[in-house]
Amino acid sequence: MKRLLLPLITLFATVNLPAQSMEELMKKAMEQQGGQNKVTVEENKDPFTPLTFTGSYRMEVHSFKNGSEEKDSPMDLVMAFKSDGMAMVPNTGTKEETRMVFDLKGKLMYTLITDDRGQRTGIKMKMMKVNVEGSDEGPAGDTKVTRTNETKVIDGRTCRKYAYSDNEGSGEAWIAEDLKWDMMAVMKQMMGGKGSEGWQQSGMDGLMMENTWTSADGKEKVVMYTRDVVQGKVNEGLFSTTGYEIQDMSAFPMFGQ
Repeated sequence: MKRLLLPLITLFATVNLPAQSMEELMKKAMEQQGGQNKVTVEENKDPFTPLTFTGSYRMEVHSFKNGSEEKDSPMDLVMAFKSDGMAMVPNTGTKEETRMVFDLKGKLMYTLITDDRGQRTGIKMKMMKVNVEGSDEGPAGDTKVTRTNETKVIDGRTCRKYAYSDNEGSGEAWIAEDLKWDMMAVMKQMMGGKGSEGWQQSGMDGLMMENTWTSADGKEKVVMYTRDVVQGKVNEGLFSTTGYEIQDMSAFPMFGQ
């Protein structure tokens, strides 16, 4: 289930890197988990599938290793969605802003940067897909998810507890089932490969408001919170490229390769 977070973490760690460097960073990330996974990055040619949620929220992700929170934790980012687009804005704590905009229908990705002097630049490139193929993960269906009867209220929404486990670890997720939003649909837009089908078909129907994952050896833990949920409307400005000097790399087979 940690793979659910890998695309987000990797995208924001590599916003200024070409696809080749992104691929190398993904490989290193998987190696650090002790896996023997083959990681490749390719042009995303999947058929367009409209998203089912219009709105936004903020994700706050805390990463721990050997009981201590890691140096770059927490990761804080705003995510906005409409049927044919997705935008992500990380909170870096600086005057510089980086925004990633995905044209899901056109299969294009924009990296937009406003520096500390207010200068706006960007890169337009073909949308990529990270494929992770596990050699020792076992069958794709090894992910076990249990919908429990336990509920609690988070930010005014009644959420149901789901317990899950796979070969990498286990955890619990609190799902706001009144918000019919499949976050896995977003992950499918960015990540695939043999061994990914299990968590992509987890059956968690709704918005994940809290999530805690612990690795099988107990050395790693990821805790995620969803805040500031807005449903039914979205700030269109988050998807706009107006005012940016954009370098168009979309004609290349794969930027950086």
